[in-house]
Amino acid sequence: MHPVTVSLERAERADMPFTPPVECPICRETLALDRTLEDHLVGSHTQREVARRLAAVRERAEVRSVSD
Repeated sequence: MHPVTVSLERAERADMPFTPPVECPICRETLALDRTLEDHLVGSHTQREVARRLAAVRERAEVRSVSD
């Protein structure tokens, strides 16, 4: 048998909920955990790309609500 050490102290991050990595809805790139979606969108995409994506999502939402 091997000796086992058990600690009853709370781990540093035990009370923090897990946040999965964020994926950019335009290019599908998975962002680093220390990067925000806003920073990625501003730094990696043009205003036109972001506007097209926003318009497409809005149009799909309107079509769904009309068909319901």
